Amino acid sequence: MTVSEEKFSKKFDEAAAHPKYRGAYDKDDAFVKGMTLVEAKFKDTKIYLLADKVEDRIYSAKFFAYGGKVSVAIGETLCTMIKGLTIDEACSLRGEDIEVCLRDEPEVSAVPESKNKAFANVEELLKVVQQGYPAAKAVSEVSASIDKKAVKAVSSSELSMAEQAWMGLSKEDQIIQINIVLDDKVRPALMSDGGNVQVLDVVDGEKVMIQYQGACGSCGSSLGATLSFMEQALRKEIHNELIVIPNM
Repeated sequence: MTVSEEKFSKKFDEAAAHPKYRGAYDKDDAFVKGMTLVEAKFKDTKIYLLADKVEDRIYSAKFFAYGGKVSVAIGETLCTMIKGLTIDEACSLRGEDIEVCLRDEPEVSAVPESKNKAFANVEELLKVVQQGYPAAKAVSEVSASIDKKAVKAVSSSELSMAEQAWMGLSKEDQIIQINIVLDDKVRPALMSDGGNVQVLDVVDGEKVMIQYQGACGSCGSSLGATLSFMEQALRKEIHNELIVIPNM
């Protein structure tokens, strides 16, 4: 059995609409945590992995996808599945593993038949990870041995305090904080192209509901690069669990 040509599974729609792992890691993130940073790109998807140098185990993963709904759902599900696996275990996954994970019912495909080919990109992406990991690990080990300065990692209690401080704000104050970041990091670029963005609501301290305005409403990048950049800026400046959801 397959889904109809227009229908996606509920799990698929949820992964595409509310990604938690969209974003990026950089060298500083890896260094502070004592991890190896692995970056891999294939076609419209790029993933960032932080891996433990001793066990070669993936500590965390994030992704950027520029191919729309299908690419976002695949990137989100891949990052969810590989977290906690070793590099070899993660790279043994296949596109069909991702697709099966997104099914609502075991015998019913998660996507229309015409979209199935997108899952083949998973294996190519993981090939890049496997090929690039040894060099990335060697670089991180050399960097750690050269730099003798002590790096203080943020403790879980400090993270907890930061979370509590954000969650302790009223919704009105949360929106004010979000608008401050948008004014500084996002709106100038949008307004230069005749667009803007309005913050409609903050739900449960994590879901930022927005409305694109002006030229942004008809721009194809509003669901890709623009949305990813906005979400990354808010996660970096305010709270790492924020998810930006446009009102379509």
